[in-house]
Amino acid sequence: MSPFPCVTPRMAGDRARRVNLRCRGGEDVATGLPFGVAEILEDVGRPESALDVGCGSGRLTVELARRGAAATGIDTNARQLDAARERARETGVEVAFAHGDMNGPLAFADAAFGAVTSRLSLMIARDPVATLREAARVAAPGGAVVTAVWARIEENPWFGAPRAAVAEALGLERASFARAFGRLGDAAELADLHRQAGLADIRSRVLHDEVSAADPEAHWRELVARIGHYTRLDAALTPGERTRVEGALARRLAPFHAEAGLRLPRAMVIVSARA
Repeated sequence: MSPFPCVTPRMAGDRARRVNLRCRGGEDVATGLPFGVAEILEDVGRPESALDVGCGSGRLTVELARRGAAATGIDTNARQLDAARERARETGVEVAFAHGDMNGPLAFADAAFGAVTSRLSLMIARDPVATLREAARVAAPGGAVVTAVWARIEENPWFGAPRAAVAEALGLERASFARAFGRLGDAAELADLHRQAGLADIRSRVLHDEVSAADPEAHWRELVARIGHYTRLDAALTPGERTRVEGALARRLAPFHAEAGLRLPRAMVIVSARA
């Protein structure tokens, strides 16, 4: 088992619940889905067609297709789109993946999709309201528009504490990556952006869980294996720098020690609305 399983997810707000899951690499072993995908799928329902904006490697897009939607995913990263196409082939579903920039007009007709989703992309949009207006435009009247972003960095020490350790050990410049992490991460703020974009029936919630690791070194190894920012940073460390980072990381993660190792909170904001 990976040293980075997630445990005891719980959802904040009036729909609060507690479910025990065991995860590998931040994924639920039972479903293989990344954090938040199951909740997005629940809110979307089973539309006949769906657009996934900022689809990345296609995890959510492929799941939409598996549930019966004629799914389309757009992204600006050619390598990610290639990975998404390969994922769809391996899964045995048909998905249309294309280059598309959420920072401009979307190349689709009005009301072209039964639903629109975006997971961990809206936070990097230049103008989130404009992006949401485009999502509303291409969604059919009454269609679901569901977005998810990381909550504030303070609510995500699994990512923020290692980055703070890098800043402590190597300086702020070396820790300047992923500055959009936590942007729009307040549930009320994100809901209001959807309202400004003309969407209706807006519901926001914060999904919480914890990731675990045997020790700080194990957590660092998992970050390096799965997140490009940490991969590139780790590859450039000198032996002396690595020693300083390891010391700072141990200090930063000390408050999260439990009987079985580290338990590090993480949180994601999900907003569901209707066009």
